[in-house]
Amino acid sequence: MEGITGLIFDLGGTLYSPVSDMCGLTRDFLSDAGFGVDQDFSDEDIMKALKEPDEWLTNYMIENDVDIHWEPDHEQWIEYDRMLLAALGVKDREDIVLDYQKQWDRFHEIASPELMEGCYEGLEELKKRGFKLGIASNRFTDPTPLLEDSGIHYLFDAVEYTNTPGYKKPSPYLLVKVATTFGTNPHRCAYVGNIVEYDVVAATRAGMIPILLTWCDPQEEEKVTSDTIVIEHIKDLLEIL
Repeated sequence: MEGITGLIFDLGGTLYSPVSDMCGLTRDFLSDAGFGVDQDFSDEDIMKALKEPDEWLTNYMIENDVDIHWEPDHEQWIEYDRMLLAALGVKDREDIVLDYQKQWDRFHEIASPELMEGCYEGLEELKKRGFKLGIASNRFTDPTPLLEDSGIHYLFDAVEYTNTPGYKKPSPYLLVKVATTFGTNPHRCAYVGNIVEYDVVAATRAGMIPILLTWCDPQEEEKVTSDTIVIEHIKDLLEIL
């Protein structure tokens, strides 16, 4: 870590606890709607059903050459939901598709990601030590309001986000863009995330030191190579820097 002057962070599962249990919400919705019971829709079944709508949305973004900050509108999410539910056996039920999207809309209205315990203090100390701090996150919406509500936005020198293929992780695009804003060579930056296939790969491709944070997804440690630094808490950075 010698010579590192910039630290870039993922958000969900890194600085914040995840709030979206996609499988759980879908399972509960289908059960409440009268389509079997919870046990009829395993996580594996739901994740497998996501393949077609995910591919459709990805192809849509590529074919339409959407902007880096493009976000699906209501009708596009409805089409996504229609494909997902059809793959789970719920076909030709537009009322169920609309109700499912309303469930997600309600969820996002009340969802409140919680900042990891001790995260604020750790980030503040890193800032005091002179490190440039940044955010690089795969998401459709600007995380600035979330960072402001948590009282940590002022700590960051750069905030970048996208969920558009070609730009989002594991592409190194966001990470390099943050380093450029820093005015810092990517080789003098480290990237902290919680998922190997996105965060560690993106850091490696950007020429940055990959740091895996395992507090939320401890099983990810089994996937890392020897050149990845593994920590359990943001405060651990204070010891290794």
